[in-house]
Amino acid sequence: MTAEELPPHPQLPTPPAEKLNPHFILGEIRDYICDFKELFPFVDLDVLREQTTAVRRKQVDAETQIRQFLQAFKRTQTFKDAFDQLDPDTQKKVRAFSDGKSAQDVTKSKGFELPPSPAVKHHFRLLDIFHSLFHHGRKEDHKAIEQAISAKGVPGAPVIHEDDNDKKVMKVYSQTPFDNWGESVHNTPKYTFVPTTVLGLQNLVKWSKANNFRVRCSGYRHSWSSTFSEDNQILVSLLDLHEVTRIPDPLAIGSTAKADGNELMSIDILDNPSFSPGKQCVRVGAAITNEAFRRWAILNKKYALPMDVILVEVTIGGVNGPICHGGGRRHKTISDQVVAIEYVDVNGKHQTVVDKEQLKAAAGCFGLLGIVTHITFDLEAMTYATLRPKKVPISLAIPPLSMSEVPLALYKNWTEKDIADAKADFEKRATDDYYSEWFWYTYQSTSWVNTWNPTADSTGVKDYPNPAGVFLQWLQSWVGGWFSQTYFFQHIPGHWQAQFLAIAAMAVLPPTVFDSEQVEIRTYLPDGLHFFRGIQNFRVRDMEFEIPLPALKSDPSKPDLSIVQRAWWDVIKLVYAEAKEGRSPMRLTLELRIMGGSDMIMAPQRGNDFGTASIEVLTVPNAVPEEWEQFKQKVADIWMGYEVDGAKLNARPHWAKEWQGLKVGDKSMEQHMKETAYKDEIVQFTEQLAKIGESQGMPSSFNSQLTA
Repeated sequence: MTAEELPPHPQLPTPPAEKLNPHFILGEIRDYICDFKELFPFVDLDVLREQTTAVRRKQVDAETQIRQFLQAFKRTQTFKDAFDQLDPDTQKKVRAFSDGKSAQDVTKSKGFELPPSPAVKHHFRLLDIFHSLFHHGRKEDHKAIEQAISAKGVPGAPVIHEDDNDKKVMKVYSQTPFDNWGESVHNTPKYTFVPTTVLGLQNLVKWSKANNFRVRCSGYRHSWSSTFSEDNQILVSLLDLHEVTRIPDPLAIGSTAKADGNELMSIDILDNPSFSPGKQCVRVGAAITNEAFRRWAILNKKYALPMDVILVEVTIGGVNGPICHGGGRRHKTISDQVVAIEYVDVNGKHQTVVDKEQLKAAAGCFGLLGIVTHITFDLEAMTYATLRPKKVPISLAIPPLSMSEVPLALYKNWTEKDIADAKADFEKRATDDYYSEWFWYTYQSTSWVNTWNPTADSTGVKDYPNPAGVFLQWLQSWVGGWFSQTYFFQHIPGHWQAQFLAIAAMAVLPPTVFDSEQVEIRTYLPDGLHFFRGIQNFRVRDMEFEIPLPALKSDPSKPDLSIVQRAWWDVIKLVYAEAKEGRSPMRLTLELRIMGGSDMIMAPQRGNDFGTASIEVLTVPNAVPEEWEQFKQKVADIWMGYEVDGAKLNARPHWAKEWQGLKVGDKSMEQHMKETAYKDEIVQFTEQLAKIGESQGMPSSFNSQLTA
């Protein structure tokens, strides 16, 4: 049955915003979903009705919920296409789980290795297809290949050698379309190169300079802002299909090793002392992935980064470049852990910056100095995270400043003592905990609270998630990825979309059974930081701001966390204000992490001496674009409008998230960043880069080019 032959879409009554909570939405789905049977003949709506009815009664565990999604959509073409992209072993595991086997049974014999996300496989497969046409092989084959390329009407790609003997040729692709993971950047570089040696990068930069090309880098492409290459320019890809599809082997990267001879995929424990007592300098190749680094740290059980992003499908270079961060008020950004950075400059020279003042610019410079090859971090001794995640009623997770601010759909009659106790608990977690994070899924009556502290005691330590847990988390994200692309999902109301996504997400976040007792998990610190695997399978839209925490007036030595309460509840109130107009632009989650400030000159957390509220809103890619853009602007207006004693707080967006296109009054966000938000920092930043350039023999035009 084609789309043109489908019957008319049933018209549902517009729900009142004051009723939009899980109990109401699940009841509405239960009552109306079977009216869609003619519209969605390949979806088992009875299974979805059974699922929502059980969830409404709080009678379903995580495995049942995820399995029901598989069973309900297994006859749809969207599911079949996604399933066909999986490797045979993963297909076997998914099929066995769908047929009723537990995640434990499915992973018992061989465990489970995270496969690359569909978005990544698609991008690198495209490179591989073009590779079959345009890749240079042995030197003696160059002439034949160039003739074949010319015959197809494509100019011959340049030959860039990666060794001193001119025997190893850098892999190159011609005119391969590029899309970032968030699908906000689309271009076609003239050539895409995949280097494996520093010398190769040097030769590439020299050739690019001689031929007047600009060079930019990419890894897994997990940035929304336009930091990548441009049409008809040069893109350096730190990964290719072979790297992203290879099962990570922790033994392949020991305490000092290179992965398959790739100099950019190396981890070296250095003999020289750290800047800080009790820490260790470790030199990491820019192409090393977070997953490889996590495995290396756990294998060696000696050192770890004290903070990191949750995502494992990302390169170390990609994490450091846009000044990414983790959570916990005692922690600055990842770039603040850098004690040396190596790069190939515009002249093709391999340079190193170790000066502390210069690193404040160089360690977070968005690739403006050159192509980063290696980063040396100050790592801390391995400790162990004690996780005690909770699912908490929304008003008690981050209490509102006044209960009058709580939308009616989420309102409960908590006592003044309940709110006071919740406020004290929130303030303690936000102020003191090593890691602190809060999630709210749209229209849900509970929030997921994940704050914890480490211990040096390894008693009872286990891998987290275990193989069954990794499989279940991956499965949830993989299901969310294709589920949001189904004809069914795209034609149900926005509040239904939000509810189905919340069912899947909250199912796998511990505690994994409704109303279960508080769980306690002791695991390696990197596993605590990367607690959710597979999230890269689900594309999202994402805007994040870094809001300074001001000093508490009654005690200027402490942060005033009321600004966090305002920022959190202002978004929740806006979500319900939008619902009153029949709109659901934010269909996924509101997420908050408390972190410290930063010494990086261009970090949005710089100057936040009492800490930072890193807060973001996320939705699905196919939410109504106009509604999402308007919602982002409204949220930005709110977060950037906060004042303390008549002065606005300098809330600034995360460099790698969605901020381009926003307005600040009558100015573009770009203009605001240059003239106001980073007015002094840009001067300091360019001064430091100029000093670096001068000390390393860069041309005098270097500084003026950066300023422009």
